Amino acid sequence: MSPTGNADIHTVRVDGELDVDNVPARLRKSAAWFNPGRETVVDLGGVTRADSAGVALLLEWIREADKAGATLHFANAPAQMRAIIDFCALNDVIPMR
Repeated sequence: MSPTGNADIHTVRVDGELDVDNVPARLRKSAAWFNPGRETVVDLGGVTRADSAGVALLLEWIREADKAGATLHFANAPAQMRAIIDFCALNDVIPMR
């Protein structure tokens, strides 16, 4: 996970697997991503594999951003992750760009 961006939009690129084995560590590493009044975009283009735990991580990031008063969007979700989101009818809950 690597943060980039300017003062208005904070972009974080997520690489590798988002599965039950590594979601807890990724959640801990994301603690400082969300700041009041700031937009964060999580670029999922580098995700190579995701399971339902990965989608649950997106939901937790949404909760964390909301608690911080930040705006959050996701971009470039892989097809496997989008399929889980579609199957679970989360398209209106998980903001994709």
